[in-house]
Amino acid sequence: MAKKRTKTTLKSRKNAKKLCEAAAFAVLLAILSFALIVFVNEKFMKWDFIPSSADVVHFFGGGEKPYVKPLDDEAAVYFIDVGQGDCELIRTKECNILIDCGEEENADSVIGFLRYSGVERLDYVIATHPHSDHIGGMYKVLESFDVGTVILPKIPQDIAPKTVYYSKMLKAIKKLGISREYSEAGKTYSLDENTTLEIIAPLYDNYEELNNFSVVARLTHGANTFLFTGDAESLSELDILDNGIDVSADVLKVAHHGSAGANSRAYLEKVRPKIAVIGVGSDNSYGHPHKEVLKRLANVGCDEIYTTAADGNVVIISDGASLRVQTEEEEIAA
Repeated sequence: MAKKRTKTTLKSRKNAKKLCEAAAFAVLLAILSFALIVFVNEKFMKWDFIPSSADVVHFFGGGEKPYVKPLDDEAAVYFIDVGQGDCELIRTKECNILIDCGEEENADSVIGFLRYSGVERLDYVIATHPHSDHIGGMYKVLESFDVGTVILPKIPQDIAPKTVYYSKMLKAIKKLGISREYSEAGKTYSLDENTTLEIIAPLYDNYEELNNFSVVARLTHGANTFLFTGDAESLSELDILDNGIDVSADVLKVAHHGSAGANSRAYLEKVRPKIAVIGVGSDNSYGHPHKEVLKRLANVGCDEIYTTAADGNVVIISDGASLRVQTEEEEIAA
């Protein structure tokens, strides 16, 4: 005589089915996780590519990008597209430095870019000045990585911004116990045996405009030099020139997104860059980069000018003697 299917039996079978489904899902998740780890280790932890702002999506979809592979004795500088803002990543064999990170809305893409690039630690973070298009999402970046030291300008209390994003950055530094240093003109950081970073400005503490408190820094790798300028305007530039400071550079991060209120003729005559990169948003309301600035760059012999609006992310790799450039748009075209 057949047994009747009781409610208890049905419930037990349903529970067993749920357990099997859960176990199968766990196994599938473990397999996918393992495959992902292998994929990352094999493809993306070797400095051999330039990721785009959308590469986190490509990453999970299995997409690959053309390779850019610096060697151990090379240095790479990534100019990361954050729209109408600034963000640069310096990578040497021993050190990672992040300069600014754009608006708060850019934080997730910057964090994704860094992780996708294999960055686990930021030895130095430079917050050039407290405007949102440079440090808006910095607190999120600080919370997402092991950070050695944050370098920032000392802003007088009477003009220090009371903005939420600036406050969040300072609170994150304190909460996380990150070392904080005020920028000191003339101080040089040794990044490895072939690479140094010198703080050029700000030189004084009595500027009225926050832009002129921007940390200006000069990276030297072998015979190659890069100048990072934040939003430093003509007054800061004049102070640098009056103090006879060497600002000559092969690569210039053009100041203040190509504003005509910065990048003076006299200053660019001293820099004389071969390559210029401008962090700027498409169709921005400021008219950046200004036509006059582009003309000034051309007049000092700069025949390679890139913008993040037109070229996306830009990477410049130094072998200590020569430079090579690759852009996100070139990769897409390829």
